[in-house]
Amino acid sequence: MSPLFQAQVSFTAERIEDAEAERFQPLLERCEDFFQLCYGRPARPDEGRQLPLERPPGLPPHAGHLIAVRDASGQWVGVLEGLQGFRKPGEAYLGLMLLAPHVRGLGLGAAVLHGYEDWLRSEGMHVLRVGVSEPNTSALRFWRRMGFEEEEWVGPLQYGELSYRVLRMRKTLTSPAASP
Repeated sequence: MSPLFQAQVSFTAERIEDAEAERFQPLLERCEDFFQLCYGRPARPDEGRQLPLERPPGLPPHAGHLIAVRDASGQWVGVLEGLQGFRKPGEAYLGLMLLAPHVRGLGLGAAVLHGYEDWLRSEGMHVLRVGVSEPNTSALRFWRRMGFEEEEWVGPLQYGELSYRVLRMRKTLTSPAASP
């Protein structure tokens, strides 16, 4: 399978079919810090399989996508779960971008995001939105650094054992040709 985009020379990203979502389970279990922070519990035993099932109802099957980020050895070190054409045509939503603890802080998150944005542009997307959980202050700093602007706080919402607000953020995706 050919990569959708390449984050760094030693990292690639590829689309994974929803039916194979359970393959993310070992990665999700390695990210216990994220699940404790955002859900107040470890990853469920079927967390990987649940990824595509948690999308909003009524979306066409092609609207959602799962992307695996692999290191040079082929190990899955990240996952992206997103939607295209959500809430409007030309808009995308990134529901999850999660990297294994051992690759965080190395610049991979920014590189993966830039590659993902380029891929979304090639798919005709003009806007990318994310939701940032209130307790995840490091994620909020990351999204701000990446050029996302605050839209609105929603909630509190229930996530696992926790209840908190979510900040909706947005970034306009401009084509590289339109950049100064």
